[in-house]
Amino acid sequence: VLRRARDGVVLNADEAALAMTARGDDLADLCASAARVRDAGLVSAGRVGPSGRLPVSYSRKVFIPVTHLCRDTCHYCTFVTVPGKLRAAGAGMYLEPDEILDIARRGGELGCKEALFTLGDRPEDRWPEARRWLDERGYDSTLSYVRAMAIRVLEETGLLPHLNPGVMSWSELSRLKPVAPSMGMMLETTSRRLFETKGLAHYGSPDKDPAVRLRTLTDAGRLSIPFTTGLLVGIGETLA
Repeated sequence: VLRRARDGVVLNADEAALAMTARGDDLADLCASAARVRDAGLVSAGRVGPSGRLPVSYSRKVFIPVTHLCRDTCHYCTFVTVPGKLRAAGAGMYLEPDEILDIARRGGELGCKEALFTLGDRPEDRWPEARRWLDERGYDSTLSYVRAMAIRVLEETGLLPHLNPGVMSWSELSRLKPVAPSMGMMLETTSRRLFETKGLAHYGSPDKDPAVRLRTLTDAGRLSIPFTTGLLVGIGETLA
C-alpha cells in the first residue's frame, strides 16, 4: 500500500483503510506521499500563485456561539461572560433554535459549508440560569441541546456541523459522532502549574486539567472522530 501511495496510484477502500493504520516511519512515508499527490493536483489545476507558491486551503465556516456561558474561569478568555451581563444586553442564556438556524442559513448563502458550534464547557453546572433555560426547553444538558441543533442544521440547511463543546467523555463523543463530521477542542497547554497554582491562567477551571483534555483527544482518536486541536503559545511563560 505504501508503495502504491508513493507511486500516486488511487487506493481502493480496503487499501485506504489499511493505510489509516500506519504508524511511525510508515505514517511519515504516507504523509509525504499524500503531500506530493496534493501538490501535483494543485499544479495540474493551475492553482499556483504568481511566486510559484501553492495555496493554503481552508474551510468556509459560519460561527455559531451557542452560549457564552461556561463553568470554567480562564483568566485570559474574552469569549465567556456571565448571566447578568447577558440579561443587561437583552440576550438569552443560549441562542434559541431559530437563531441558530438563521445564522446557519445566512452562512450558507455566503458560501459556507460548515457550521462551527462554539460554546463554554457545561455552563449548567455553574449557573442556575443555564440549567433553568435547558429544563424549560426539555434538554438535560448543554451537549444534548448541541446535538439536537446539529441535527437540525444538517437536515434543514445542509451545512456540516463542526462541534467545539469542550471536554467530552467517551459516551458523549460516541453520541455526538453520528451528527457531526468533525469536532474539536484546544489542548491549549500541558502545564499543570497553570492549572494548580492560584492566580494562574487555568486555576479554578476543572475542564483545563491537562490530563482530562488529553483523555478527550485520545478518546476521539480511538473513536475515529476527525478532530481539530491547538496550543495557546505564550500563556504562563517564565524566563526559564
